[in-house]
Amino acid sequence: MLSSFFIAFREGLEAFLIIGIIISYLFKTGGRRYIRQVFLGAVSAIALSVGIAFLFELLLGGFEGKKEQIFEGSVMLLAVIVLTYMIFWMNKQAGKIKSDIEVSVEKAIDKGRIFSLFFLGFIVVFREGAETVLFFRAISYQTASKELIAGAAIGIISSIILALIFFISTIKINISLFFRITGILIMFIAAGLFSESVHEFEEAGILPAIRNNVYDISRFISKDSVAGGILKSLFGYNPSPSLLEIIIYTVYLALIAVLIRRFFYKASKIGK
Repeated sequence: MLSSFFIAFREGLEAFLIIGIIISYLFKTGGRRYIRQVFLGAVSAIALSVGIAFLFELLLGGFEGKKEQIFEGSVMLLAVIVLTYMIFWMNKQAGKIKSDIEVSVEKAIDKGRIFSLFFLGFIVVFREGAETVLFFRAISYQTASKELIAGAAIGIISSIILALIFFISTIKINISLFFRITGILIMFIAAGLFSESVHEFEEAGILPAIRNNVYDISRFISKDSVAGGILKSLFGYNPSPSLLEIIIYTVYLALIAVLIRRFFYKASKIGK
């Protein structure tokens, strides 16, 4: 539930903030008549994302045995790659995203390209929607459907509330810092997905386990317990991993440490 919450919260907030920036700029520049085009683009993107989710399930949800393990491992690995890229990209762009969006809107209005505003609203929401479909498919192998839906719903509602606070209140939110912190949390989710994808490839015989069940702490924290469920959602907890899973997870966490150093200390190094 927590993993679906964090992903839905972050993806939803990114989409709502960018749409909010577009609408705010249109209000400020007297372009209210174009807001309808932005909304139509956003709604179209939501509809297409939902359609892709159903199509994804219809066409790719019927595998069994080795094919199912390979498919699940591949989806998880793809989700890890996209999550990692997304975190890098968003943290790089967060500081200037507002000005870039406003420039794009102004150019579209000046050149009379109304469809560009529809496309801008569409592509912003569709990008987040498509990513969410992929991520949810990946974590669906780790989380029960009810928990997945509940976490997603709470995450979306929370992202809407925070986006509204950002635009209508006097509270100052450091968006760049916010995306860095949530990015680190999602990196832990990605590390768990990475480890789980390796497990699926081991089960399929594509990767060697090297050594199975290096340790077993299920007596202390079962993955079916409340604590185990929370740890699995946030950190990909496995009470009895293989050696290769441990290696992959540790290497990925090392990457997180590098990212933390880069995100939080790069500015101070430049200033010296």
